[in-house]
Amino acid sequence: MNEFIRFNYLYRDSGNYKKFGSKIFTNPDQLSIEVIEYNIQLHLFSHEFFYPDCLGIKKFKSNRYEDDYSWYEFDSIEMLDKIDNPKKKMESINSFLAKLEEMKNFDIYLMGNQPTTCPKCGARTELKLD
Repeated sequence: MNEFIRFNYLYRDSGNYKKFGSKIFTNPDQLSIEVIEYNIQLHLFSHEFFYPDCLGIKKFKSNRYEDDYSWYEFDSIEMLDKIDNPKKKMESINSFLAKLEEMKNFDIYLMGNQPTTCPKCGARTELKLD
């Protein structure tokens, strides 16, 4: 059984230093890894980038520099049969995919390098485009 999904992501700063993280979701509908990965990549910017604030993913603490980016990168997903110490209430992968779908209307190419507000969560986001 594939009861849980681990969403793996990373933050890459302008110097190409990386920090890795993950978030675990329930999989109540037993979606396949192929279906989940397709739906994730379908709604990411360039099939790999996202703003963590809009998706409920905590940002890494780091020293930001002017030329650092605000977005994180999708790395992979994994199926998990069980996890140690599950939280009482975990977000479902379906809920996460719905947040991603809403984020697709957030057009980073129209924003330039201006700070903007995420339409989903209202978080202020510094957009850096080269």
